[in-house]
Amino acid sequence: MAKVEKLQCPACGANNISQISGLNYQCNYCQSTFIVKNENPISKINFEKLNTSTTQKNSSNPVKIIVAIAVFMALMGVGVSLFIVTASKKNVSKSNNFFSDWQTPSIDNYNCLTGSKGAVVWLVLKNQTNKLDSVKYILRLIDPQTKKIISEETLEKPKAWKELFNRSQNFDSEYYVNNDTVYNVSEDAGIQCFDLYSGKRLFGNEWFEKRFPQLKTGISKVNKEYYRNRIKITSTTGNDFYYFIDSKLLLTEKETEKSESEENNFSENIYLSQNKKSQLYLCNIKRRASEDYYISESYIEQFRLKQSYMGSYIKNIKLLSDSIYPMAKPIKKYKDKLLFFFASKFSNRADGVLALVDRTGQFTWKNKDSTFKKIIENNTGDHIYINYNLNNDLIVININNAGYQSVGVNLKTGKTQFVFNQPYSINQL
Repeated sequence: MAKVEKLQCPACGANNISQISGLNYQCNYCQSTFIVKNENPISKINFEKLNTSTTQKNSSNPVKIIVAIAVFMALMGVGVSLFIVTASKKNVSKSNNFFSDWQTPSIDNYNCLTGSKGAVVWLVLKNQTNKLDSVKYILRLIDPQTKKIISEETLEKPKAWKELFNRSQNFDSEYYVNNDTVYNVSEDAGIQCFDLYSGKRLFGNEWFEKRFPQLKTGISKVNKEYYRNRIKITSTTGNDFYYFIDSKLLLTEKETEKSESEENNFSENIYLSQNKKSQLYLCNIKRRASEDYYISESYIEQFRLKQSYMGSYIKNIKLLSDSIYPMAKPIKKYKDKLLFFFASKFSNRADGVLALVDRTGQFTWKNKDSTFKKIIENNTGDHIYINYNLNNDLIVININNAGYQSVGVNLKTGKTQFVFNQPYSINQL
């Protein structure tokens, strides 16, 4: 007699299986449907008819009924054994969905990030069943220079569609990178941290609750404030804290205000005037570390008119040159120079320019990569939005215009290191 083994879902491996009808089965966990493959001619037997006939003809003979049941169980054992062998991963080809109704994954989210080892593309893939009753998400990492897949990680176990109407509540589309750790903040999942180059989950809310006594009762709510390099955390007792990602400090609101007031010191840096016709200035003003390198035209005018209260905020202002930069955007201070982006002329057909300028107004380099033109085309206002991340001597700019493009620029030389185009299908990878 063939050995009877427990049925297992070929899609997710769960043992919670229900028979729908005949040889058709369904996984109660991921909702996948499949059949038990049995190439033995015995599989053509109608089990329902067999049960009916034996009941009618042999109701007066208990021995015959027992024999019929034993034969039925033996046949089922043969079928199950064949199914388990055939459904093994070694025998199922990638193009054959005979045992599972999962579709080919599609790209749900794209981003290109950079860390200590260079840039890496993060693709979140969505995989759903043909019945659209279940979905799962996979994180695929790609080297943007070689176009090769680095690793792949499952983000979550398969879930029913009703649980995923708002995907961003479980995994947000924005990230913050610090020391090769990727922070992702979402409403339901809270704070999740991943390794930049493997995609493996490192820790989450549980780490913060163990690390900081103020949060030992638990975390009830989190809000990302990446523009200030921090995350706002509300404990279950209703107290608000700020976790500063770079310094790894957890401060109360009062402690945060005090810390920011102490950081608000005079420093001399390069600034762009904040209007459509920007110019470069060397200014000695009070600023916070998280502030952009902008100075408003009204502040410049008030200082020139020697209004008394501006003296406590600005020590001096110097115009570096008469050059005007249409729709310019300061990005970051780099080696005591200002990295900024601007349009080459006042037109939506202008080229985009990434440049590095020193404190005398002299340019170290200018990069006019043709892909930067898309940033200007996407712009509808007076100021330019730049989706970028920067680490060491590499900046990666992500451009969304009928599909994503990512451009990596070496900050030492100003030369383009790579251009990566988001594939429209994973089959293109």
